Amino acid sequence: MRPHSSEHFIDREAEIGRLQDAIRKRESLLIVGPTGIGKTSLVLKVLDLLPAESTQSYFYFSGIDGLRDLLRRVVQRLYEVKDPTLRKQLHTEGINKHVFKAWLDAQSTSRLKGALYRAAENKHYWIFLDHFPALTDAMAKVVNELVRMRDTPVYILARGFTDRGNGHATKIYWNDQQWMKMTPLKKKAASELLEHCIHHHGLLNMDLDDFRVEILRLSGKVPGAIVKMCEFAAQPRHQYGGNIKTKLVHIDYLMRG
Repeated sequence: MRPHSSEHFIDREAEIGRLQDAIRKRESLLIVGPTGIGKTSLVLKVLDLLPAESTQSYFYFSGIDGLRDLLRRVVQRLYEVKDPTLRKQLHTEGINKHVFKAWLDAQSTSRLKGALYRAAENKHYWIFLDHFPALTDAMAKVVNELVRMRDTPVYILARGFTDRGNGHATKIYWNDQQWMKMTPLKKKAASELLEHCIHHHGLLNMDLDDFRVEILRLSGKVPGAIVKMCEFAAQPRHQYGGNIKTKLVHIDYLMRG
């Protein structure tokens, strides 16, 4: 089960519209930006807006650990949504729910790829890969096969692909229409998010004049930084009397955030 979008998600109407348009047209995207910029929140927000009856066609995976892990998790998900092509294969091989996990663990990478490709040929899916490592050549070949040959859009959320010459991603996402670079919030949206976090963490009884100014400056208006520093500010060790030790909040964010 994928997580739901964050209650702290604010703004990003343009990015929401672009991602929804790409999903509607079955176009793949590489969504790039630094940690905390809101890539995950954006995707989960858009997935939450989908009609309930269609959600089984959208696969969201976070923290993939290499090609085999990717293939195992996708095939597992295909089994969970009762993909007809995979179910037919399993029926032919005499595999039922009691032995499926053992079957999955025993499959070679090539057999897992075959199961995925056959399923993608016969039914429409959308695949989202979050907190994704740099694309190896082997992983890029699988993604390329899905995107180019199986008409299965893949959306990769990455912080390491900001340079066009980086890794194997450019073999797949090679033009401007396939890249979406996320940037910091505008001042108005960042201030709105900050106020939301202040209320959420019960900070209204504190002296906040300098805190508001400094958090916007220190965060660079990156939403994840604003959210995390407000979370730290609510901890007793970051408070003194009615004041928040903003410098300590920032240091802890840099070290642990």
